[in-house]
Amino acid sequence: MKDFFKAVFASALGTFLAITLGAFAMVVLIVSLASSAGGNHETGAVSVKPKSMLVIGGELTINDTPAHGAPGLDLLLLGGNGPELDLLRALEAIDLAAKDRNIVGILLNGPLAAGVTQKAEIRKAIAAFKASGKPVIAWIENGTQGEYYLSSVADKVYVHSAGELEFKGLASYHMYYGESLKLLGIGVQVTKVGKYKSAVEPYLGGVMSEPAREQSAALMGGIWKRVLGDVARSRGVATGVLTKTVDSAGVYDARKAVELKLADKAMHRDELVKQVRAAGAGADESGTSFLQVNLHRYANKVALPHGGPRIAIVYAEGEIVDGWGSPGDIGGDRLAHDLRLLRGDKRIKAVVLRVNSPGGSAFASDVVAREVGLLKSQGIPVVVSMGDVAASGGYYIAAKANLIMADPSTITGSIGVFGLHFNYEDLARKVQLGTDGVKTARYADLLAEHRAATPEELAIIQTSVDGVYEDFLRIVADGRGLKRDGVHEIAQGRVWLGEDARGLGLVDKLGGLRDAIKEAKLLAKTDEAELIQVPALNSGRENLLQKLLSDGDNDSPLFAKASADPAKDFLKANAKWLRSIRALNDPKGVYLTCPLVPERR
Repeated sequence: MKDFFKAVFASALGTFLAITLGAFAMVVLIVSLASSAGGNHETGAVSVKPKSMLVIGGELTINDTPAHGAPGLDLLLLGGNGPELDLLRALEAIDLAAKDRNIVGILLNGPLAAGVTQKAEIRKAIAAFKASGKPVIAWIENGTQGEYYLSSVADKVYVHSAGELEFKGLASYHMYYGESLKLLGIGVQVTKVGKYKSAVEPYLGGVMSEPAREQSAALMGGIWKRVLGDVARSRGVATGVLTKTVDSAGVYDARKAVELKLADKAMHRDELVKQVRAAGAGADESGTSFLQVNLHRYANKVALPHGGPRIAIVYAEGEIVDGWGSPGDIGGDRLAHDLRLLRGDKRIKAVVLRVNSPGGSAFASDVVAREVGLLKSQGIPVVVSMGDVAASGGYYIAAKANLIMADPSTITGSIGVFGLHFNYEDLARKVQLGTDGVKTARYADLLAEHRAATPEELAIIQTSVDGVYEDFLRIVADGRGLKRDGVHEIAQGRVWLGEDARGLGLVDKLGGLRDAIKEAKLLAKTDEAELIQVPALNSGRENLLQKLLSDGDNDSPLFAKASADPAKDFLKANAKWLRSIRALNDPKGVYLTCPLVPERR
């Protein structure tokens, strides 16, 4: 089943990539061999000059998981254009900057790739920084809505006189290729449990179902209400007024943005430099700009607490796949292995499991959930911290924890199951392709790709799917102290926001990653603890290929932009298709997946 699906969608693209990357692959091999003696990356000391501004943005990507390993082609095909930083060190760096006498303020400059929940935590940290008395300035040239959401927390928001900013509301659209598959002669048969389990809908038809529309509207409305409220409070504008502003255009030039109180003043770059220096920043060597240090470099000054009892922060970010997985995925075996090692470490007194996942393989999710339960039963408390999304399989692995925390905008729940069977029977008939053979038993060719499954065969698969759903209900009921029927009522594949999930008993408290760490300390009965991250920062080799593909650690000029590379962007976009196909590797073909994954902009 899954092999045919992968082959159909990957063959044409695979051929292109093979031709395009053929020569490059030889270079990669040579580079990889040449770098085989590379050692572990050591964080270098960061020197910050007095009167420096801490610059946040500039194509920076914030992930939950610390950068680790030697990504090789993954960095080329799937990585971002700019530097990456894990959320915990980003937050700790902002706190450190508030106490650092060499840092005079913060400049928010340019795009920051992160989810809504991550940006909300960064906004909270910046608000605490402002309380120290140091200024926060935001500079927007042509800002996206995500950039403006973060920028709005600043004391002053300046926009380029020839630029614009975007503030237009949220929209969520999906491509539906069910009719296209029918046209091609590719058959799709679905077995599922859950009225709202909509992850399979794109394979079946051309439009969104009403249950999917209902829950999507509720989610988008809840997240937008949160964003609108945060911006309104930061800008001192009534929510009703801001709503009218959003409906008036969506994109605003500099003059209009100032008129509508979305920004404080329009100016040019040289005028911004004067404003920043007037706020306390020193002049740079050229005398035309100011002293600055980027957040991703400044974060190298952060030292997580050492000594005392240990609390492990374990990251589960990406789709859940069977086996060891690859960078960007949650390999069920790999995560279970990490949790098992922590269970055997007498120094570990608590675990914070940071989940940012739409789910995936049902089998892999169960393997991980078992280890979470074993940690808890052995007396090692587990606190789950949910990021942008912790739904379906992402909720399955969280359900057995001692305490579950979510952001108000976290997408969670989606307690439902589905199975997919693809076949090329009609396609084979169209192109006169024959398939013939023999079998020794009635179901020996169960779910064969060359034909549609019979009603009896689908009934067998439905029984398996029903069984996984019952396991899901049991896991949640046992872990959350609820009754099976009560869980079933709020399940059905329905997705909830974090604040709603708390009212339903699926979540205990609202809060971010550092709030979860505090709760873990309380459960471990310790005020101080050594924090270890799994996987750890740069836990693998940094090879020559990684160095060649990285953007370096030097502070870039204030107005520098990442150079556009259409060929690289094309390869990245198509590599995402291959990755999503590769993730469909559950040994039973049964998945716990939520399709509503927020865009990181």
